[in-house]
Amino acid sequence: MRHIALEVLKERKTKVLNAVIHRYIRTGKPVGSSVLIKEYNISLSPSAVRNLMAELEKNGYLAHPHTSAGRIPTDKGYRSYVDSLVKLQSYAIEEEERIKREYVRKHNAIEDILSETSRVLSGLSQYTGFVMTPKAQYDKIKNIELVQISEEDLLVILLTQSGMVKHKKIKACLACGQLGILRNFLNEKLRGISVAQANRKIVSEIKSFRQNESEILKIAEKISDAFYNIQDDIYIDGTSNVVAIPDFSDFEPIKLLIKFNEDKEKFIEVINKDFNSGRINVKIGSENALDGLKDLSMITTAYKNKEHVVGVLGIIGPKRMEYEKMMSLVNHISEMLNRLFKEMI
Repeated sequence: MRHIALEVLKERKTKVLNAVIHRYIRTGKPVGSSVLIKEYNISLSPSAVRNLMAELEKNGYLAHPHTSAGRIPTDKGYRSYVDSLVKLQSYAIEEEERIKREYVRKHNAIEDILSETSRVLSGLSQYTGFVMTPKAQYDKIKNIELVQISEEDLLVILLTQSGMVKHKKIKACLACGQLGILRNFLNEKLRGISVAQANRKIVSEIKSFRQNESEILKIAEKISDAFYNIQDDIYIDGTSNVVAIPDFSDFEPIKLLIKFNEDKEKFIEVINKDFNSGRINVKIGSENALDGLKDLSMITTAYKNKEHVVGVLGIIGPKRMEYEKMMSLVNHISEMLNRLFKEMI
């Protein structure tokens, strides 16, 4: 008989037990091995599953009604199931503390935090996790820096109060003294207002700018256009997790998720529709705006920068998922980001 590591055996038992309980909660009927293999992605032979169920019964986690070949959970089994949910929450809390430490260590590098958060969503759900960066239009300006990187190119660096850093390259050439004048003008007029307001503010303020600085005025107009055209960004992690899901007979959902990573604009356009929602949103199959998502479900919610909603996060997975657990996970991570922004920004 092939030796199976204790840790692997324990993991298999936990998966079988949780599947039995989940199925029994849904149907109220004793659960057999064939149902588990068919509906719960348990890649073991029927005899192996029956042996595991027999061991779980022997250990007091399952009971075996005399009139049925299936099993039902005992109080001890339910307790183990609930404890596993508590462990998930504890793990999420530990991840939150780790993310906070990373946040401090990286000196407010919010991009790193959001990237890590997408990995946490993916890791805890075992599906695809994503986090949209705070919308620049709703973020307030902290500082603007200008760097002449070549004879033709001027780099505009925008630091927002949420910690986001945005770069825009424009065609312009200014002498060192002119750069200083323009930098001071922009920071004096724009610091503390939103990026959306900045576009309008520059347009109004440059009218009163010294007319003998006509070259600077033209560049200020270009910077105004650059602010107006700042694009949203998104971090996506765990697209490969979908490969392991047996629900799909082809690779279309996988191709779609890979495409999201390569061309994020359409994906951002879809999830932006949930931007102003203050609740958990669940879109199942054909409810999704993109045809390519018809075999997938998406759970999203918004997160805040203090009092204002600034971004959306969530997971994408198969239609056959534990919605209650996944909705709870997405909500928890959203609340975590809300606290991070409130405490550290």
